[in-house]
Amino acid sequence: MIELAALLAAFLEATGREAAIWERREGSVVPTLLGASTPSFAERTEPGAMAWDVATWARAQALHAQLVATGDSVGWLFVEAGHAPDADRLLGRLVPVVRRLIRERDGATRELVERYEEINLLYAIGELLGGTTSVEDVADTLLGELAATVGAKRAVFLHTNRAQGLLSPIASLGLGETSYEAVSLDRADHIAVRAYRTGGACTEDGVAAALGDPVLSGQGAPLLAVAITRPSSGIGITGTFAVPTRRSDGGAVPLGVLVLAGRDGGLPFSAGDRKLAVAVSTQIGTAMHNASLVRAAVERQQMAREMQLANELQLKLLPNPRVVQPEARAAARVVPAESVGGDFFLLARLDRDRTGVLIGDVSGHGYQSALIMALALSAAGIHVQAAFDPSIALEAVHRSLRDELESTEMSISMCYAVIDTRAGELRFANAGHPHAFAVTADGQCLRLSAVAPPLGWCEDTIEECVMTWKPGTRLVFFTDGVVDARDAAGERLTEPALLDTLKTMTNGETPEQMLDALFRQLDAHVGRTPLRDDCTVVVVDRP
Repeated sequence: MIELAALLAAFLEATGREAAIWERREGSVVPTLLGASTPSFAERTEPGAMAWDVATWARAQALHAQLVATGDSVGWLFVEAGHAPDADRLLGRLVPVVRRLIRERDGATRELVERYEEINLLYAIGELLGGTTSVEDVADTLLGELAATVGAKRAVFLHTNRAQGLLSPIASLGLGETSYEAVSLDRADHIAVRAYRTGGACTEDGVAAALGDPVLSGQGAPLLAVAITRPSSGIGITGTFAVPTRRSDGGAVPLGVLVLAGRDGGLPFSAGDRKLAVAVSTQIGTAMHNASLVRAAVERQQMAREMQLANELQLKLLPNPRVVQPEARAAARVVPAESVGGDFFLLARLDRDRTGVLIGDVSGHGYQSALIMALALSAAGIHVQAAFDPSIALEAVHRSLRDELESTEMSISMCYAVIDTRAGELRFANAGHPHAFAVTADGQCLRLSAVAPPLGWCEDTIEECVMTWKPGTRLVFFTDGVVDARDAAGERLTEPALLDTLKTMTNGETPEQMLDALFRQLDAHVGRTPLRDDCTVVVVDRP
């Protein structure tokens, strides 16, 4: 041992005394020299190491002899006589420490040498997976690298198809013209299914292997199957490329299975082979999970862009409040709870004396409501121009949308009012819309009561109502998303709170000022709490 020889040489230099250490293993007759300060002293002490009574021999040679432990054996430390016994004892304590460190170093070195190919494989696979976003594209290479390292001649890479209940092959090795069919997850006897269900590794040989995978095992060649599982981060994602989060039994859902067979000489797969296969499968599972996250992120970004575009298109469908000028003034705002919503309004300059104002709220919110909203707005735009009577216009809209409302099981609350300044009247028809008001110059809020249920509920006749219209009166319509807006504690804004704000506006405020005041009240109430429903407010007056 070079290290022990160096230690004993340093002892010689420091004390001027020679030293040697001999080891005698259990069951061995011939002792082994572990180290000596000089070759001559090693030769001098060899007879003592072989002596029956080492201590007696050492005294006869004027040497000191210490019995020291050297790990799994014992040894004798011979030192020339001198006047520093403490140095001898210190040397006796140092020798076992140095010996243990040497053993640990040599053991680690052997482990690295034995596992070099495995480490190299893991590194190569890491490089391979790091350069692709699709494991399927490199599945053949992955399978070949792993099979070569564990000495398998045949192998298959199976991908989980949960929708069909199958493990489907995406890569194979060494099968020639043989076709490897997808494996049903109901086949409990198949080794790949067993690995899938346990989420770990399985090995078989002999008759059991032939039954576990007849294609790969053939006449009973040893088999190794290992499940490919994603990292158990607990992160869930949604979308077309969603990765399953957790199994019902608490384990991670395998993304696939690797099955290997056909080792040289028919040798079974070892515990080391299982450990390596599990490490590789973890790398692959991580890469597949990361690729799914990337795909899902791209999908979400694309969806966000599409929803933003839909929002912009929907807002463009709504009329500009200036369309009723110069006879009337109007202000309106729609804030969807999602990117798109089901609230809408319509303003119509029917003639110099009449202005039409319509508000609608499709049940629900989101993309489906937005589609019905677009149809309703289009139909209303046609019918309010064709029929000056509000009730006739709403019934015509209902007929146009009847099939869509029935098929989607949705409904629309809608109120349409016509301001007629020549007649001094406000004529309106209200199909289930609860929040429609005429606000007088002195702050009175007169409700335009519903005379029929929302469109889509039934075929009831929609009656027309008439009330007096006086200068200074404003129409204020809003949807239930404004009334039901919640704060962080879940408290509703409520209709009375909104009406209290309107009652204070008796100084000739413009529609824009009234609209801004209502939305400031809404924003102050909800704060950072997300809206639960679409919010729309329309304000119109005829000075």
